[in-house]
Amino acid sequence: ANYCMNMADDKKEVKINKWDTNAVKNALDDGIKTILKENYKFKESFCLIDARLGICTLAVLLGLLAVGWDYFHPFPKSRNVLIVCVITYFILSGILTLYVLFIEKNKFYTGYEPDSAGLDPPHKWVISSRLKRFDDKYNLSIERIDGITKETSCDKFTKSVGSFIDEKGNLRFDVFTPFVK
Repeated sequence: ANYCMNMADDKKEVKINKWDTNAVKNALDDGIKTILKENYKFKESFCLIDARLGICTLAVLLGLLAVGWDYFHPFPKSRNVLIVCVITYFILSGILTLYVLFIEKNKFYTGYEPDSAGLDPPHKWVISSRLKRFDDKYNLSIERIDGITKETSCDKFTKSVGSFIDEKGNLRFDVFTPFVK
């Protein structure tokens, strides 16, 4: 594995292959999720992932329909059904690609900050990050949508990943937590 998270007692230790950009980005993203969940009691929303899984499920069900139809009605009879299923499968694959590129983008966390009194609607937080290949600059974008007014505020931060990872490849939560805050 390129990184692993060991939770022993209250000490968090995340070991990262610091030369693997994807592992570093994923570890930092997971660290943000952990901080928001444990320190701020945010509730994560899985709507973006659920929509992607729904599109994938439809594509797989179409493939199963084609295989099943072909099994019970051998090829010459199943030709039209196979054509429709294959064309629809490729359309769904295109929709999935467009969904990931334009709707999901680089978002890795969507969550809700519950109102402390419990009376007002929760604030929505959407967090996305970017770490280019062979670059040490971790770009973090935090979007907050107010639960009452629906006003959006966005903050963007850029910092070197070397600030968060020590020489041994461990994620330093003592430095990373204030950055997320």
